[in-house]
Amino acid sequence: SSDMKRVILFASIIMVILCFTSLLADEQPVVIPAEIVEVLAQNCPVMGGGVDKAVFTIHEGHIYYFCCPGCIGTFNADPAKFIEILKDAPTRTLKVTNIDGKCPVSGLAASLQFFKIDEKAATITFFSDEKSVEKSRES
Repeated sequence: SSDMKRVILFASIIMVILCFTSLLADEQPVVIPAEIVEVLAQNCPVMGGGVDKAVFTIHEGHIYYFCCPGCIGTFNADPAKFIEILKDAPTRTLKVTNIDGKCPVSGLAASLQFFKIDEKAATITFFSDEKSVEKSRES
């Protein structure tokens, strides 16, 4: 029965469209805060080893560093537990240079995953992607 196959195909297409549009609707624009607090712990709050500044997460306006990517998932499962471990860690407040949320290189929306910290000025700039971060280093 080709009519039944058509009905099933049509229903399947509708379901895919509905799922896709609901995924798009859930995507919230990234809000770039005016300041970020950098938590300068020497040791990973999850495993206790030395931190790698290339391995981080930003949670509630704070940058936390970890020893490996696996520790980020553990942190995200129970942030309060690990924030408590880091309560005595030194911190530094970084002023965000592009609170408008636009990448200074591409003009696209900036992401909290791509940034550059200016150590001397104590500022942080967010970028749209890794290529934009690299271009900013060249100039």
